[in-house]
Amino acid sequence: MSAPAQAFETSAAGVPVPDEPDDEAYDAGVAPSVKEDGEARAVFQAWKRLDTGLTASIGVSVPSRRPIEQMSLSSSYGMRTHPITGRVARHNGIDIPAPRGTPIYATADGIVGRAQRLGGYGNYVEIAHGNAIETRYGHMSSYIVHPGQQVKKGEIIGYVGSTGRSTGNHLHYEVRIDGAPVNPLPFVRSDSMAIAALSGDGKPLAMGGPEE
Repeated sequence: MSAPAQAFETSAAGVPVPDEPDDEAYDAGVAPSVKEDGEARAVFQAWKRLDTGLTASIGVSVPSRRPIEQMSLSSSYGMRTHPITGRVARHNGIDIPAPRGTPIYATADGIVGRAQRLGGYGNYVEIAHGNAIETRYGHMSSYIVHPGQQVKKGEIIGYVGSTGRSTGNHLHYEVRIDGAPVNPLPFVRSDSMAIAALSGDGKPLAMGGPEE
């Protein structure tokens, strides 16, 4: 069976990598934390209840749509084995495989922080949504926004690619609150979203994300 395509974060010389901790130890065989997923869902629901009023009053917007229209996953959030190093480490986002050039959308209103080439992320965009909520988008083929630009939910910010330390076309997507990663799935989940399984049919799927 062919090894699935992967993408992982590494620091380029002299290039700062955003808020990524070192590898975390993890006992083999222990499942990703159910508590973490529950906390992420609770945070999402709390923000959604306040979203309309916050957006109008203090400029807070909650990520609440898919960053890619036809969305499947090749790797989810949580602990998993790094396919290059073999170490178990935390994956701070989700991987969404898609053809090169597929549009990537802002998942909430916000202001672009960085839009640049950034280490293993490749072409990278981060958007601040207010009250320390941030989304991150990596491995783009290109981006069409600039730092300080205001964007609206659903606006195209760039296109899927395989830049940075990547071996397949996909989007690495993160949601962070107060700088800490949370599971993005509650922020993008819908009944129509499929989770792509590695079925062993030999077809490589782009997956991975920033290396902790």
